Amino acid sequence: GATNTSTGGPCPPGHFCPAGTSIPQQCPMGTYSDRLYNWQDSSCTVCPSGYYCSSAGLTAPSGPCLAGYYCLSGASSPSPPGELHWKGGPCPVSHFCPEGTSFPLPCLAGTYNNLTRQAACFPCAAGYYCPENTTSYSMNPCPAGFYCPK
Repeated sequence: GATNTSTGGPCPPGHFCPAGTSIPQQCPMGTYSDRLYNWQDSSCTVCPSGYYCSSAGLTAPSGPCLAGYYCLSGASSPSPPGELHWKGGPCPVSHFCPEGTSFPLPCLAGTYNNLTRQAACFPCAAGYYCPENTTSYSMNPCPAGFYCPK
């Protein structure tokens, strides 16, 4: 199972070895492999949603996506800037993204979020109510005949 580049051997984890290869090729950025004997780049596993794979030749994902961001499958950064090739982005308003988020989560009823890159939503202010996926509480005063605590 050991690999010695001067004598050859099984293709090591984090790499693939096409027929006739003289040196193992690294799995591309955004992928990883924890197995021996990969023979093509499609044998490398795409980094799962919620995680990122920041370099070539990885044997496991680099880590979870940072809080305030979401990482789609194949992400290569823990804090994607939001462009298409980065496969993820900053958490949008009216959503929250805890560490390891694979897709932005809508703010729950009773909370709101008017900022991007947030790991959690803010509690709705006393005297107001906040429906799910809300960006502001000020448009929703507590109706007459009801009370609305924080």
